[in-house]
Amino acid sequence: MSVYNPAAVELRPFRSIRYSRATIAERGLASLIAPPPDRDAAASGAPPAPGNIARLTSAEDPEAAAANLKNWLAGGILDKERRPGLWNYRQSFVHEGATLVRDALVGLVRLDGAASGSLLRLEEPDPALRESSLALLRSLRADFTPALLLTRAPLSGRLATTRRPDLTALDSGGVRHDAYRITDFAAHVELQGAVKNAEAILAEGEEPFEAAVEYSKDPAAAKFSGAKYKLCAILDADSPGLVVRPVHRLISGLPDWNPGHLVYAASDFFETREFSSAGEARAALEELSRLRPAFVFIAFPEKPTLFVLRDRPDALPWPTERSDAWRSLDAAAAEVALFSRLLGAEAETLARAGNVSFTSDGEAAVAAAEKREAQGAILMRPMTFSEIETIAHAGERLPRHAASFHPKVFAGLFGFSLEDPVY
Repeated sequence: MSVYNPAAVELRPFRSIRYSRATIAERGLASLIAPPPDRDAAASGAPPAPGNIARLTSAEDPEAAAANLKNWLAGGILDKERRPGLWNYRQSFVHEGATLVRDALVGLVRLDGAASGSLLRLEEPDPALRESSLALLRSLRADFTPALLLTRAPLSGRLATTRRPDLTALDSGGVRHDAYRITDFAAHVELQGAVKNAEAILAEGEEPFEAAVEYSKDPAAAKFSGAKYKLCAILDADSPGLVVRPVHRLISGLPDWNPGHLVYAASDFFETREFSSAGEARAALEELSRLRPAFVFIAFPEKPTLFVLRDRPDALPWPTERSDAWRSLDAAAAEVALFSRLLGAEAETLARAGNVSFTSDGEAAVAAAEKREAQGAILMRPMTFSEIETIAHAGERLPRHAASFHPKVFAGLFGFSLEDPVY
């Protein structure tokens, strides 16, 4: 198990590539920006709208993406700033009836220090998405998808502003995206100093981050100073706008599916309690302490059932060298006890076969199970940031699909060319 040693997070301003004023006036910024490629979402098959940044960040054909970038720059769809700057990326949204705001600092983070230990990692990257990210990076030689870093550096107060944003858009999910360009050199120095020696956690964007690390080591990238950096959005972990959402599991298409037998067999490892409705079961789940892992299982014709892992159950195939903190996670219990032990396959294996999907929408997960659109649903609790920090500091990786940070950091507000000098 690795031991975390803080190292400098080197932050630099950059000459931003962004949509021109004419393009925004003609099409609207909301139609041009897009969430990052989602490892869990099924492909819709619908191509992105003309000019949408997804034609650069999610393209199946890296050469076509590179041609688009060249044409957009030449045709004035995209512009490049003349002077380097940092950005304050503000997202405003409604969560559980309250309006929340979070400010993230966007700039370039040097990869050699980050790769060698200054960043704590949360999840293993998806190999296929990492390879597609690397292929795009090699063709584009540009980066439009910020990775999300969480830090204990006190950034929220430093980023507070009441001036009008340079860029603003309201996405289809109701999240408002505002971007404020920071060009003052003294402000750059202050913000660079604030994050320099603070710990940071790579919360989302593992695949494009790892692709950038790999590309930075490629001899072909040696002549590009920007190849040593990754575009990142750095968020103060104490921000009231930091929302960690649960990731629920949906089971579909398993042969010989027998939920009654599953609930019976689960009693060897879990204390189980039935409820008359999914709402009651979810309420009971939220009221539980975090001392033991738990989740709710919904599958017709069984009643919604609360599963609580027994104290140190025997005969579970726990991964070697996992800490007690890792074993206490709800997602770990679902992965090891439910999937590996009771269903006989890892959730990730079933996901690749199309038998397991993931969603942060609890109501949709319940509806899918109740309408028989899925064989069953496993409803999880959101992880606490304390749990996340504990696992990260131990040098461990979370179980896959353990947490989702809301809202997503969108692509298309700003990007940078790896061929540009870094200041």
